[in-house]
Amino acid sequence: MVAQWFWDLLNSAGSSGALWLSVVVVLALLGELGLPFTCPVMEGILVFYGFLLAHGSPFAGVAPFLLAALAGRFLGATTVYGVSGRVGISVLTRYGHRLKLTPERVALLKERLAYLVVPTIILARFTPGFTVLTSFLSGVSRIDPKRFLACVAGQIAIWEGAFMAAGALGAAASRSFDPTDYPRILAIIIGTTISLSAVVGYAVLRRALQRTPGVRTATGATHVSHAR
Repeated sequence: MVAQWFWDLLNSAGSSGALWLSVVVVLALLGELGLPFTCPVMEGILVFYGFLLAHGSPFAGVAPFLLAALAGRFLGATTVYGVSGRVGISVLTRYGHRLKLTPERVALLKERLAYLVVPTIILARFTPGFTVLTSFLSGVSRIDPKRFLACVAGQIAIWEGAFMAAGALGAAASRSFDPTDYPRILAIIIGTTISLSAVVGYAVLRRALQRTPGVRTATGATHVSHAR
């Protein structure tokens, strides 16, 4: 059974110490660099740990994973931000026409972000396909580094908390079930949570852009990318 295999895999990986944490850092880093398959994996693991916490597992056993995920995503975001700040304009000049990301549109985005930087960055980072582009455009637009890092830290904290909360709620709802059914129940919770998060992410950002004149045009151009 795939669900049981996944459960056993996460249980064994969690006890692998430094090796497991290194894998988590790499997965989180790759997710920030635009590899889309890493994000559902990380989100599924967060749901799994939330499920375990609700069933009595100590938080001390989960904290190393959370810190490793935070470190990996922070490293990835700052790398994209730093590199784009140095060579982003050159990339836009050479390849921007293919992505419909012209310097003029970036300039417009920078102007609009002057008073909407925090909600725009946080909302965009929650949207599949926009995480790496948000870091890239923030670097190109010279968004204040402290403000950018604060947005990244806030989004990651909300992201980790939300998926762990989903796992905990699922655990609370499954207390009356036989423990042998937990792997299958967890698989259903993970699939449902990840699907809903993608739908809600797109809906929230689209609604925000529709209510914000100017930002829609500049940011809407990034819809051509499928990299998270």
